[in-house]
Amino acid sequence: MDAASTGEAARFRASVESVKGELAHLKREHLLARQQAQREEELAQSQRHILALQEEIEELERKNRLHSQQEAMLKIELRNMERMQKREGVDMTYLKNVILKLLETGEVEALLPVIGMLLQFSPEEIHKCQQAYRASTDVSPSLVSDGPGSRSLFSRFSFS
Repeated sequence: MDAASTGEAARFRASVESVKGELAHLKREHLLARQQAQREEELAQSQRHILALQEEIEELERKNRLHSQQEAMLKIELRNMERMQKREGVDMTYLKNVILKLLETGEVEALLPVIGMLLQFSPEEIHKCQQAYRASTDVSPSLVSDGPGSRSLFSRFSFS
C-alpha cells in the first residue's frame, strides 16, 4: 500500500468513527425524545385523571350537602313526631285547669311554660307565644281587672 491509500484509509476510518459518533448521539437524542414523549403522555393521563377525580369530589360534596339537608329535615320531623306522641298522653283535665287558671289570673309568665310542656311546644312556638304576650302587654300595659287584685284574661273576650 502506498502512502496515499494509507492516508485515504485513515480519513475514511476517521469519517466512519465520526459517523458512528453522530449515530450514537442521534440514538441518545432519539431515546431522550421517546422518553420525553412518554412522560408527556403520562402527564396528560395524570391531568385527565385529576380532572375526573375533581369532578367526582364535586359530585360527592353535592351529595353530602343534600344528605345533610335531608338529615336536618328528618331530625325536625322526628322531633315533631315525638312531641305529637307525647301530646297523646296529656291529662286533658289538668290541661283544662291550667288554661282556666291562665285565663282567670293572667299569669302568663308562670303558666306558659306549663302549657308548653303539656302540649309539647317547640322552642320556636314558645318564643312566638312569648312575643305575642309581650306585644299584647305593650299595647295595653295594664290588663282590665274583673275585680280588686284580679288580672283576668277573660276581660279580653266578649261573651254575649
